[in-house]
Amino acid sequence: MNPATRRGARVRQSLSALAIGCTFAVPRTAWSQPHPDSSGFIASGDGARLYYAIYGKGRDTVVVPAGVLLALYLSPLREDVTVVFYDPRGRGQSDWVPDANRLTMADEVRDLEAIRSGLGISRVALVGFSYLGLVTALYTADHPERVSRLALLGPMAPDEQTSSRYAPPERRVKEDSAAARLARARAAASDTADFAGDCRRWNAAYLPIYLGDSAQVSQVATDFCELRNESPARLAWRNDQTMRSLPRRWDFTRKALAIRAPTLVIQGDRDLAVSPDGARRWAELIPDARLIMLSGAGHLAYVERGDRVLPALARFLGGDWPPEAMQLRTRR
Repeated sequence: MNPATRRGARVRQSLSALAIGCTFAVPRTAWSQPHPDSSGFIASGDGARLYYAIYGKGRDTVVVPAGVLLALYLSPLREDVTVVFYDPRGRGQSDWVPDANRLTMADEVRDLEAIRSGLGISRVALVGFSYLGLVTALYTADHPERVSRLALLGPMAPDEQTSSRYAPPERRVKEDSAAARLARARAAASDTADFAGDCRRWNAAYLPIYLGDSAQVSQVATDFCELRNESPARLAWRNDQTMRSLPRRWDFTRKALAIRAPTLVIQGDRDLAVSPDGARRWAELIPDARLIMLSGAGHLAYVERGDRVLPALARFLGGDWPPEAMQLRTRR
């Protein structure tokens, strides 16, 4: 792979990760989340404090990274299970980490273990969205005795080849349009130093890329923009460092084959941020995996198709396969 191609792959990977910060577009005046039963901070191995919030009091426990994004949408799962949301390092209400050497995929996997062990949970189910799908999958492969079930929502592909070859023309058109909208909004802004305002401008411009139907913009909110870690500048830098920590031609297919937990993969077929083929690849490789492909949904399928995603997750986390989940042939 020549340097230009490698750079293009890195940009696509960073875009996929950046999508996780692009989920709200309706301004609000203060940071708010569904009220948790308890919350607090747990120190990671290198001392970074990770914010967590616990919802529900079910017998089984589900751990979900990226609570800053997902708690608003997935907290209804608390009716059946205990759900622990946490913010990754440098995100949401967790500590900002200014050292690029401490922003790696390996750090993310270790942080998940810090949450599990810090809360004294012996065995968990995991839900991973976007690049955190890769993080939760790697953790599951490395700690089979600690994971009962794994759900992947719009996951980053398990290998660089599948990720880098995905270049839909529609994405480039929407990216150019979003960049132009953002430039106009920033030029018209009276206070360009207002990080919350810039966060809302960025999301208003770029959100259509992450939705299969741009009319769904009204279904999302901007609460997280009140948090400095969610400013566009911080988010872009932080996610770029995390993506750069991957090997040049990363390939985790062997890790996928090693996963023993039942795994449900949920993917929108109009996802422009990550390759739908990546979801199929996870479902093919993991021995006990099934796939739900949502027609017309983009990267934020849990927003656009919450009527399908939440019931499927509840059924799966309760121990049963959703009837629409497809079992694919595993390639060895």
